[in-house]
Amino acid sequence: MQRLFLSIIIACLSALSWAQNTQGESSTVKTENSTAIDWDMSLNFKTKNVFRGILPSPAPVFAVEGRASWNNWLLGVYGGSGIDGYYQETDFIVGYEKPRYSIRMEYYYNYTQGISDIPTPSGLFDFNRQTTRGLLDFIMEVNLDKEGKWKLLSSTILFGRDTDLETIIVDGESTTRRTDQRYTQYFQLDRTWSWDNNKIQAHIGGSFSWNNPSGGMLYGAKPGIHNVGLTYGKKLKINDHIKLPVKITTYVNPIAETAHVVFAVNLIQFGK
Repeated sequence: MQRLFLSIIIACLSALSWAQNTQGESSTVKTENSTAIDWDMSLNFKTKNVFRGILPSPAPVFAVEGRASWNNWLLGVYGGSGIDGYYQETDFIVGYEKPRYSIRMEYYYNYTQGISDIPTPSGLFDFNRQTTRGLLDFIMEVNLDKEGKWKLLSSTILFGRDTDLETIIVDGESTTRRTDQRYTQYFQLDRTWSWDNNKIQAHIGGSFSWNNPSGGMLYGAKPGIHNVGLTYGKKLKINDHIKLPVKITTYVNPIAETAHVVFAVNLIQFGK
């Protein structure tokens, strides 16, 4: 398993180098060195929230996303909240994009009870590894072909609550203490098919820990495949002026032996 993931890493880095060298051949049109600022915002509804095969919110979720880009640089935010008040998350994104690849850092902060060994959120800007609920994620994405049908994603958790836990006794009571950072490494391969007003995307993703490749990681108690899915999407015509992008995704997590079906709709989107 470790050799397989190392082979994927080498392939990912090779693909990134290849994409950078061949980006001029891409059919994607992107203005280089533009001084204009492009931005967009959206409001989305999902029947539940599934992240890389795990379930942060079993209840329906409203999510707001916003992003601004200038000269290939990107700033973004995400805010999600479950209708039952259980799930709450705020993310910040900074990145660099080219037609064939992108590199970005994402900081996830989750207020959800039970998501961490820390029962009470200590604050968005708490960067103490023993108490933070945050996660810092380094992400690379590469389009493996000019049409954008094949895509490879690499995600490495660099900091935060992705740690091993040690149980200790304090004043006669059992509690946990965070020890080594696990540096969870996640890979995902996507394949997309499009025709007319329809789009199907299949994906498969798995993880391991750089600190202990045979041990637990952020998404499960052992390394392996934990995110297999299939998405169907289209723009649903409401009238001559309104079309709502909708999609249905089935997620299967072989490690946890769970499966989820999620319906999502983009309610509002606007930008420049």
